[in-house]
Formats: sequence, C-alpha cells, structure tokens
Amino acid sequence: MKTNILSFVLFSLLSFGLHTGTAAQTVYTTTATGGTWSDPDTWTVTGTANANRVPTNQVVNGRDVSNNIIIINAPVQLDRDYTVSGNNGIILIGTAGSIEEAASTPGRALNFGQQTGADQQRLLANGSVEVTSMSFLKADALINAPLTAKCSISISNQSTLTVASNVSIEGDLIVRQGNPSIEGTGALEIDGCVRTQSRGNLNGLFGPNLRVCIQGQDNACSAAPEPGLDCNPNALQAIAINGCAPLPVELINFSAKYVDEQVQLNWATAMERASSNFTVERSQDGRQFEAVSVVPAAGQSSSTLTYSSVDKTPRAGTSYYRLKATDTDGTFSYSSVAVVQVGKGNQTMTVYGNLSSLNLDLRSPGTCRAIRVLDSMGRVVYTEQLAAETAGTFSRTIPLRTSVAGIYIVQAMTSTGMMSQKILLN
Repeated sequence: MKTNILSFVLFSLLSFGLHTGTAAQTVYTTTATGGTWSDPDTWTVTGTANANRVPTNQVVNGRDVSNNIIIINAPVQLDRDYTVSGNNGIILIGTAGSIEEAASTPGRALNFGQQTGADQQRLLANGSVEVTSMSFLKADALINAPLTAKCSISISNQSTLTVASNVSIEGDLIVRQGNPSIEGTGALEIDGCVRTQSRGNLNGLFGPNLRVCIQGQDNACSAAPEPGLDCNPNALQAIAINGCAPLPVELINFSAKYVDEQVQLNWATAMERASSNFTVERSQDGRQFEAVSVVPAAGQSSSTLTYSSVDKTPRAGTSYYRLKATDTDGTFSYSSVAVVQVGKGNQTMTVYGNLSSLNLDLRSPGTCRAIRVLDSMGRVVYTEQLAAETAGTFSRTIPLRTSVAGIYIVQAMTSTGMMSQKILLN
C-alpha cells in the first residue's frame, strides 16, 4: 500500500506522507457541537482566503480538484455526497467525531481518491462512519472505529484499507482493477458477495490477520448490480481467518483512559470458550503494535467477566491500544482499537527572527514530526519532516529562501497536536 491546535490527529498528515507544493489548502474543522455537513455553523474554516463556508467539491474543466483537509471532532450528519481528492485532500475523524448519513437525505456516498497522481492516505477514522456507499481509488484508509456501508464499498488501483476495528458492508464489496487490498487485525463482514469484472483468483485481497465473513445473501443493493460485475466465488479462497466462525471470546467492551500519568485499560467478556489469555498491545502509528501486558483468561465462562490492566509507562502523544484474545489452541482475535492522548497541552512554541533568519523554539512532551511555513495565502513555502527521535525541547533555524515581506504562519506537527503561530517577517 502502499494533523492555534487544530486536532491531535493533524500530525497524521505528515506521518502518512504530506506533499509540499504551492497550492493553498483549505482546512475545515468541526465546531464543538458539530452539525449537518452543509450547514456553515458546523465548520471553522482556515488556510485560504475566500474559501467556501462548507466543504464542497470544486470542478474545473470537468475534473474534481477538491484538495480540502476535513477534521471531524464532533458528530456530523452527511447530507450530500463528497469526494476527497486533490494533492493532499484527506478526512481525519477524531475519537469524539463521527460521520453519519442524515436521515433526511439517505443514499449519501463518500468517495476517496482520483485517477491521476500516486496512491496516498485519504481517511483516518478514529471515530465511526455510517453512509450508504464508499469508494476508494488510489486511496488508503486507516480504520480504527466501526465503519458501516449500508450498500457497498468499492476499491481499486492499489487502494489499501487497514482495518483495526469492524467494517460492515450490508451489500457487496466491489473489487476493480489495480490489485487493491483490505488488511489489518480487525473484522470485515460482507452481507452480500465480492463482485469483480472476472472470476479470476483474488489472492492478496484480504490480509492474513483480517477476520472476513462473506454471507452471500441477496440484498437491495444487489438487486440491480452494475453491468459486468458478478459475484466471484474465489473470494472465499482469499480468506485467511474465517470471520463467520464463532469467536472463543465474546468481548462486550474494551476501553483505554489516561489517568494520573498512566493508561487504565478495562474490558469485559460475555462468554469465553477455552480462552487462554489477553494481551494488551500499544502502537503510536496505529499500524505497528507492541505487547504491554498479558492477563490470564478464565478459560470457560458463560457469565460476564471484567478485566483490567495498567500501562505504567505510556508513550507521550497519541497512542493506540488493542486487545488480543488468545485461545488455548493458539488461535486469536483482536478487539477494536482504543485511542488515547497522553500529555496533551504541555507544549509551547516561540517563533522569532526575520526573512533571512527565522527561528523556532519548541517544547513538547511528545515527538515533533514536521515543521512547515505558509504564506498569508496558505501556500506552503517550507516544509521539513523530522527524525522520529526529535522530542523534548529543541530549536530550529528555518531557511525560507524568500524575499517577500509579510505575514507567515509557522506550524509544528507533534504527536500531541499541531501548533501554529503567525509572525510578521521583513
């Protein structure tokens, strides 16, 4: 397969590959209460002058060139279709955010990617999504919260969906050309079938740790399928872990909370069959996980049991936690991912100097991922991605290589959020 503080998830723009360029980019951030997508009161707009008051797709010469950053930290009701495209367009959903199709306008679609350009990250979902359909074209997604497509999901052209939670498709999964894939340690349930343009093999479609259940049921969405797309029976052979089989552990909930400089983890089970242990795992990027603790399981139980564990040495910034339930025969399954912010708010940034010598002093409990400078029109004039070890207090002299006086915006993307400061340079 191949982030003023706007939101803790903004650092992901750099982690997943932010490209430099001269085109201005509009940032839409939800207000505290959220609202309907097409309502201007739902959004705070930054980054460019005279931007639309709500996220809309711009069409130039018949081509969609939308290049917006959408940051959702509150519930949003989707009342229109939206396409995430452009050089750096992306949707970032925080743990308190969600996208749900508005009841008054059913049939809404979210589309990610474009035909031109390279495959890139288009969706980071730490909050839930529920719409009618979704499509991914040269577009990657990291899904850490429940995602539901009431009809279909279409993937094509090297798109990779990394699932760390549960994805439910109430219709069909449509697989087009270009070797797309769905991987991760979560679960994918398809009520319908996997439709392709031919009935060839689908090796590599599903990752080795993904639980997949294909029900093959008729549904309203498949009543009039797209011409040339048929159910492919070879999809069953591409499944490594049968998600239709009953799990050895029925997990009721799993939560993680930062308290007194530690992360408290709690979970409960409704039923256990030959369960051996639970492993709490942690990640800083939502992809690579490490074991934090191992808790013995009950083995056999038909009543509710509660468990807990503590991460006494959490990593500063954003951390992702999941639970691995292992059976006595070695088989295992994963919980949904819980996202925790550690040490948020204990960071400062000072910017001073002039056009020939712009200086930045930063103190952060987390890791600084990147620095960039924008002009008054929101155009990127300097960007630098830093080594993963850059943490604590450090200083930087930024070579702007410009002689144009005016207002500039200096941004530092850290694992605890993005810091931003304006400065007048002469």
